[in-house]
Parts: sequence; C-alpha cells; structure tokens
Amino acid sequence: MGTAIDMAFGGATLAACPLSALVLSFAFYGFCGWAWESTVCAMLNHGRFANSGFLLGPCCPIYGAGGIACWLLLRGIPDAPSQFVTAALVCSVIEYSVGLLLEKTTGARFWDYSHLPFNLHGRICLYWACAFGLGALCICRLVEPALLGLLGHLPVLIVRLSAFIVAVAMMVDAACSLANWRRLSDQLERVRADLADRINESLADASDSMLERIPDSAIDSVAQTHIRSRAVNAWLAELGDATLDALREKASMPTFISDGARGLALAARRVADAAPSMPRPSLSRRLAGKRMSRPVPSVSLSRRDLRFFNAFPRLRINRYEGVIRATNLRDRARELFRH
Repeated sequence: MGTAIDMAFGGATLAACPLSALVLSFAFYGFCGWAWESTVCAMLNHGRFANSGFLLGPCCPIYGAGGIACWLLLRGIPDAPSQFVTAALVCSVIEYSVGLLLEKTTGARFWDYSHLPFNLHGRICLYWACAFGLGALCICRLVEPALLGLLGHLPVLIVRLSAFIVAVAMMVDAACSLANWRRLSDQLERVRADLADRINESLADASDSMLERIPDSAIDSVAQTHIRSRAVNAWLAELGDATLDALREKASMPTFISDGARGLALAARRVADAAPSMPRPSLSRRLAGKRMSRPVPSVSLSRRDLRFFNAFPRLRINRYEGVIRATNLRDRARELFRH
C-alpha cells in the first residue's frame, strides 16, 4: 500500500504545493459545494434537503475544480478587486465549459440560468459569477492557506494515505454514477421506442377534435415511428398541454408507479374508449394494419437511476424530454423522493 501511495502522491507537487494536499483540497471544496447545493439551494427549489450533484457521495466536482483553479491561478493577485473580477471570469469560464461538455457528452442540461437576468445561453449568469468571485476571494485569502497549514501539521503518511483513499473513492463513485446515468438513458430509449409504437397504434382511435390540433407532418412522423422514434419525442416535447392531455386519454401512455424496494416499474395502461370517434380517413389508411396486442414492457428504474431528477431541479434530457413529459416521469420521480 505504501508503495502505491508513494507512486501516486509522493514528492509530486503543483505550484510548490504537494499533490496530496491539492487532492484533499479538491474534496473539501467539492463537499462544501455539495453542502451548499443540498441545503440552501435545495430548500429554495424543493423546500427540503436534496442530495445534489452528479455523484452519489457528498461531493460536487465542479466546486472542487473551481476552488483549486482559483487558488492556483489567482493567489498571486495582490489587490482584492482585481482578484474578485478575475475569479468571477475564471469560474464562469469553468462553469460554461463544463455545462457545454456535459450537454455534448450526455445530451442533457443539468442547470439552466435562463430565468435569471444577464445570463449567457443559460449556462452562466452574472449573479452566480459574483457569488463565485466572492467565494474565490475567501479561498485565496483565508480558506486555502488555513487548510494547507492544517495539513502541514499532520504526518506526511496520513496526508498521502487520506488523499489516495479520497481519490480512489471519487473514481469509484464517478464510475457508479456514470453507470446509473447510462442505465437511465437505456431505459428511456426503450420507453421512447415502445411509446412511439403505442402512439402509432392508439391514434387510430383518437377523436377528430384532437387530431385537428396535430399537424400532418407530425402524424406522418408518428406513422413511421418504428424507423424514426426521435420524431415522436420531439413532437411530444412541443405539444401544447391541452393536446397532450387529450392524447393521454386516447393513447396508451405509460405511467410510472412506486414498486417498493425495486424502485419504480413502468406499466402501460390502456384506456377503454366507450364510444371512439372515427379518425380522419387519411390517418386511418396510414395506420391500417398497425394495431396489435403486445405485451407491456417492464422497465425498472431504481432510486439511484432517478436521483438525477431530484439532484438537478432544472434537468433536461433533450433526447428524451418529450417522453419524460408525456409520462410525467419528472414529477413522479420528485414525488418519490419527497416521500
């Protein structure tokens, strides 16, 4: 064990600071960010505590990265105003870059400041830039010097061992969290494909009044859902609330129900139509022969899979947003954590 620790952190320095100390500082700032997001921000968004952040454990890596970056880049700036402005810019660049990277790699937006004034593409805003600038001032002038002084009084082996354990724990946590995200995406993909087929079947029984609200281009896309299920997702995301409610009454919309220890199970429930209206002839011809009785797919989603909706109040998974909206998955997931 000692050899592994020495290879990982022994003698390694960055800007004359031991790498082991920087790892522990990263974890400390990540924990502080997690505590802030899970208490103050969660109370404002949910009215209760919520385990925030992408990781399972108590750490928000973006806060750790921001804290370390500010210390390494800005500690040499002598006057506080310049340090504040530079810190706000550095933190904004980090936040914007991380947000853009996550959107490109996961197809999701985890935070959105579009509702706040002076925002840039919803990824950063003036309010949080100023807050991060003040935080960076505290880090550079008070927190990090005190933290490094404290670590300097501890035995070197204890510091290196702690840093090694923390680094391994965060890597394992990141791997598990990515696996949860991948599982959620895979299950939503199954739901999207099945929901596309079921809408295709059920629209034949839809009422004339509802169909009049749906453009022909959307119906054409629905008629080819076995090839282009993404068109259905985009269509569902753009539907008006009244049209979506009418569609839920006619189509076999999946619903998510609590299933005890197994988390949530997806169950499709067909709504009996006492007196179905005749569809438009063009739609009837396009859907002829499509309707059939198929078994209901079973999709299990655990609390760990669904915690992202609780951790990020403004989470939008763009590629599945229509399906999430149609099935009320976001609201049902939040209700699960509320209880």
